[in-house]
Amino acid sequence: MLKRGDQVVYQRAVGQADRVFGVANRIAARFNVASIGKMFTATAILRLAEQGRVDLDAPVLRYLPDYPAPAIAGRITARQLLSHSSGIGNYWEAIAQKPSQAFVETRDFLPLIADQPLEFTPGERFGYSNGGYVILGLIVEALTGEVYADHIRRTIFEPLGMSGSGDWPLDLVVPNRADGYTRDEAVPGAWRNNLFVNQFRGGPAGGGYSTVEDLSTFIAALGDGRLLSPQMRATATAGLFDRGRGRYGLGFVEETVNGHRMVGNTGGHFGIAGEVWGYQNLGYTFAMLSNGEVDGYWAMNVAAKDILCGPGPATDAYHLGMAMAVAARDVSVGAARTLFDTRPQGLKPSSVFEVEAAKARHRGNPAGADRIMAIAAIAEPPT
Repeated sequence: MLKRGDQVVYQRAVGQADRVFGVANRIAARFNVASIGKMFTATAILRLAEQGRVDLDAPVLRYLPDYPAPAIAGRITARQLLSHSSGIGNYWEAIAQKPSQAFVETRDFLPLIADQPLEFTPGERFGYSNGGYVILGLIVEALTGEVYADHIRRTIFEPLGMSGSGDWPLDLVVPNRADGYTRDEAVPGAWRNNLFVNQFRGGPAGGGYSTVEDLSTFIAALGDGRLLSPQMRATATAGLFDRGRGRYGLGFVEETVNGHRMVGNTGGHFGIAGEVWGYQNLGYTFAMLSNGEVDGYWAMNVAAKDILCGPGPATDAYHLGMAMAVAARDVSVGAARTLFDTRPQGLKPSSVFEVEAAKARHRGNPAGADRIMAIAAIAEPPT
């Protein structure tokens, strides 16, 4: 969905929400948004800060005196947690050791992170941390006396009319919810549902559901002052740590393409990929959600930037990588090598080769997949 102000410029739904029964996706479909949901957690914390209830630079131990690792809670701050610079790690390896239904409430995730040593000195650098956002969710619950999902619904979703958004468990019947799918690596043409590799219920680190309309509403509200004051919004969206194309702030990412500043966030997991951006000086909002593989998401991400901001180094790199992959798949390694050898000086192709090779195998073209990986070895030599 692309909007300018309140006007929908373009919207389209493609693919299937349910591959078993062939149910089509719709604009109102509720997709898993993965880490896009971190923006909701960040907004809740920043609003508590504006109310004087959270000092972003105070030790977390002040708000969670019973945190099971007090030495760590005494060193990290909410600002560091928001910006992924606390040194708190992730929990994906640990969570895979138990049934997903063991992790329903925010506190259920705490044993996965409380015993982990810090990965680096707090504030030293960027280190993406789902565990850090769990701690932020615990702070929200401790200060408000509400379950995280209830607080987000009451203070963000309901006031903004985001009726398509929520942190529903996987086994609840939710109208208009799209299932997520990944390609079967062993059986060409087959797909697998992501239910058994997905988080059972969304929470502070993400994994909830939303619609393109709701995300557009949220990012517009961020820009017009309905969520945060102009001062706090400026603080939250100012990039602190460079992540290549974008810079991570306090729960939000800023990216500049040809002088056009974008603010928003992205999210992805198995069978999940999406983004929402507010194009600050152009007046556009763009939201895209997918329940398939990442390659379709990549293509639309690049298309939106090319259309709204014009081509740039990042999108040029994607186009080069895709052209090389297609040439290798459909013609020869030599044809792809020619594209690589004649590329503009300094332009490095995006790393699309592994995904495109997997897609070729899935579509019954193993020879084409092998040629793609051959050109990948040329374009991306081992370091």
